[in-house]
Amino acid sequence: MALSRYTKHSENREKRGVNRKIKRLKAEMEEISKQQVSIRQGQKEMRERFVEIESECDQLKKETELISLASDNVQFRLNIIFKILKAREEKDFGKAADLTCSLRNSLLSSRG
Repeated sequence: MALSRYTKHSENREKRGVNRKIKRLKAEMEEISKQQVSIRQGQKEMRERFVEIESECDQLKKETELISLASDNVQFRLNIIFKILKAREEKDFGKAADLTCSLRNSLLSSRG
């Protein structure tokens, strides 16, 4: 009978130990689950931010292209103006008139 008491006591101790381990594992699993939710949320936020950055980048590219085009147009007009001044300096008024007309057409085409 002493042996059976010892066996029951030992079994109860083992059960308590197993129950403690199960509780600890459940707590760890719950903590891991919370961390996974947090990681997924962080990943979602990073994806959203990445999409925002891509959109901003595309917008900046478009704006840069427009600025470059405007700069090209200004440079073209400045070249015509310079040629007009040179033609007037050389007293070639026919060429100056043609260039002035070309400049006027360039200005009108850029506005409309």
